Parts: sequence; structure tokens; C-alpha cells
Amino acid sequence: MTRGWLRKTLRTLAATMAFGLVAPVAQAQKVEPTFTIGVLPNISARLILASYQPMRDYFERELRRSVDIATAADFRQFTERTLRGDYQLIVTAPNLGRVVQLEASWDPLAMYEPRIPALLVALADNPDSSPVQLRGKALALANPQSLVALAGMQWLRGQGLQEGSDYRITLAANDDSLGAVLRSGEAPLAIMSGGEFRAKPESVRKLLRVVSEITQLPGFLVMANPRLPESEKQRLKALILTFPQTEEGRRFFGLSGFSNIRPVLESELKGLDPYVEQTRKGLGLVR
Repeated sequence: MTRGWLRKTLRTLAATMAFGLVAPVAQAQKVEPTFTIGVLPNISARLILASYQPMRDYFERELRRSVDIATAADFRQFTERTLRGDYQLIVTAPNLGRVVQLEASWDPLAMYEPRIPALLVALADNPDSSPVQLRGKALALANPQSLVALAGMQWLRGQGLQEGSDYRITLAANDDSLGAVLRSGEAPLAIMSGGEFRAKPESVRKLLRVVSEITQLPGFLVMANPRLPESEKQRLKALILTFPQTEEGRRFFGLSGFSNIRPVLESELKGLDPYVEQTRKGLGLVR
């Protein structure tokens, strides 16, 4: 046995031992990918990030991994990202949730409370409460694919007003600019949700008034990505249903205006079916 061979053998043994020590450390330091919760952009991204911070904190603690709150520019882009699988968990409007359930098997885990008021809104100095004032003018909407908008236009049809023949739709760049559209005189009335109205700064709310609460609609859905293992989806369901009893949950409700998160009923999901085709068309998902 030569000295050179011995030195080479010792070096190989040392390297093997070092790898044996380093490999478990590297494995232990392996970081889980970020868990992303997508939230529908029914209000500004700034307000979403602020009000969902307690939920982010809660899931980071329970999942023991990094959690992000993400949104999109509009309802269509949010739904496209949902169908692409960019989010692990989503909070979305009920009609959009039903569409992604039917289109891509997203799994409904829970539903927010309270129900969503659909509001007909005018300027505070507009004394006319009749929807007939829309004739020959425009109805202002920020999110035409929302269940609130679809239900509102259905209500207007019941009042004898048809989109296209009696009034047209004018779209605000976002919910925050609906008041500006009303002030321009182009549209005497707007449709928005109670949450959207409440999220406006007080200075803006003072310039508006609620003409009518058209109806109350099912709350937002919490849904899990279909690619997740069933065991993980069940864990997420347990976590989101426990969330209201936690300190983070109470902070979330105080910031967001929601009051509870509860199991969703199959009858509630099927009750959304009359809006599915309209929603698909609005999103450009026509078959």
C-alpha cells in the first residue's frame, strides 16, 4: 500500500463524511414554496392587503411557511389566474366561484357572512329615486362580471328597463372612480355592493346616497386549488372554519366588515347556476 494511495483514500473518506454531515443540514434548510391566497379585487389592492394581513399571519403560523396575499387588476384577470392555478386558496365572488368550480373543479371550502347587499347609488344631491331616470343615459358599473351587477341589471329588467334599448353601461376604471362617473353627469345611477360602498373614504361616501337596496346575495366563497392533495384541502378547510374563533379572525372582521366564515351548502352553490352563463360570457369563457 503506497502513501499516495493512502492519502487519496483518506481524502475520499473525509469528503464522504463531510457530505454526510452537510446533506441533512441542507435538507433541513429546504424551504417550502410560498403559499398564495388570491383575493378578488372588488376593492383597492391597498385595502385588500391591509384587511387580509391578519389572515396572512394566521396561515403563516398554522402552515409554518411563507404566505402571500395576491390580487389582480380586475375580475377577468383574477379568474384567468385562478384557472391557471396561480393561487392555492382563493376568496372570490360566489358566481365567479361557481364558474371555476364547474370549469376547473376548484373546491368550495367555506362562505363569508353576512350576505352581500346590492345597492343602487346616486349622488347625494340627486333627489330622484326612480330607476326610470336611466332612460337614454348610462348605468355606472365597476365590475360588470360581479354577481351584484348581474343581479342589479336583472332587477332593472323587472322595472321595465333593458340594457341597450333603454340605457347603456359605462364602466368605471375601478370601484373608487364610480363616484367620479356619477359626478360627470354621464350616469345618474351606479350599482355596487355594500362592501364596496363601505370601503369608500368618508369624504366620498358623503357625496353619495343609497337609492335602494336591490337584494341580498350569497357571500364570498373560499376555495381550494384542485391540484392540492385531498388531505391538504381538508386541513385548509378546518383552518378557515376555525379562523373566526382566533384573535387574528377577530381583527380581520374588524378591518374587513365581514362577520363570520361558515361551511357552504350545496343548495347555495346550485342557486348560483342561473348566473353561470352570463358570468362566463362576461369573462370571455364562452364555449
